[in-house]
Amino acid sequence: MNYFLIFFGVIVLFALVNYLIGLNVKIEEEKLENIDNKNTKPKAEHSSKKHPPDNLEQFKEAINLFINEMKKMPDWYEIIQARGNGHAMFAKSMGIKVDDYEYWANAHKEEYMLKYNDGNLDVEGINLRIEKFGFIVAELEKVIKKAFELKLNITHEMHHDYCAARASVLGAEYALKEMSK
Repeated sequence: MNYFLIFFGVIVLFALVNYLIGLNVKIEEEKLENIDNKNTKPKAEHSSKKHPPDNLEQFKEAINLFINEMKKMPDWYEIIQARGNGHAMFAKSMGIKVDDYEYWANAHKEEYMLKYNDGNLDVEGINLRIEKFGFIVAELEKVIKKAFELKLNITHEMHHDYCAARASVLGAEYALKEMSK
């Protein structure tokens, strides 16, 4: 039953990819426009304190740097966005938390192992996933660190993407270990 849920989850995630491609980048850009146009905090921020404009500019700069890095590897980031959105949907419908890294990593590992066993993925492909998803994690951590320094909150979507990226790296590492047996 557990494998069925994992397999079903993977199918749903990939079905959503076409719908969700590019959605988070667009959302982040719209939030940046809100910051510029209204000189207010992003909507996902829950703090009632006013932040100096230069804090918002610093945060905006960190987000812009992140977006520019993701534009260099849009296919990989779109996978993470789709997974982050899918994880969030499962959190609501099935009670599986987006930051349950072990659950999601094992789901991704199963996906990778199915592809590996079918001859559609090799060790080089897994290493590439570890590299690309690890880069996304590192870039998201820069934005999260900047938000923390400025006492700002990140968006829910960014949190979902971060959790999905971490679980994706972990899942690829688990698959690599299993492939090496």
